[in-house]
Amino acid sequence: MLEFDDDIDDDDITKSLEEEIEILDEAYRNAYKIATGEMTVRELLDSAEDMIFLPFDPSSPGTFSLVVDDIIQYFSDNEEYEKCAELVKIKDTFDDLG
Repeated sequence: MLEFDDDIDDDDITKSLEEEIEILDEAYRNAYKIATGEMTVRELLDSAEDMIFLPFDPSSPGTFSLVVDDIIQYFSDNEEYEKCAELVKIKDTFDDLG
């Protein structure tokens, strides 16, 4: 018979989920800064205390196009429509190039 360890506290699960949401928020905001030219990857690294989070591989810029729709949706869900509009323009530029 399987036994489950009930040592996991609901507060631990909630805290873990909140941390994951914060990391995702930071990753998408960092991607926005890079995509719009507000900051470079180097500037993000230099300003970070520890590490930075990105939803794409900055050493392979093509990976940005794989996640740009997710980033746009994230900002739309958060009602940050100006960011969405700017990212759509950037996405259209990528689409036109390739």
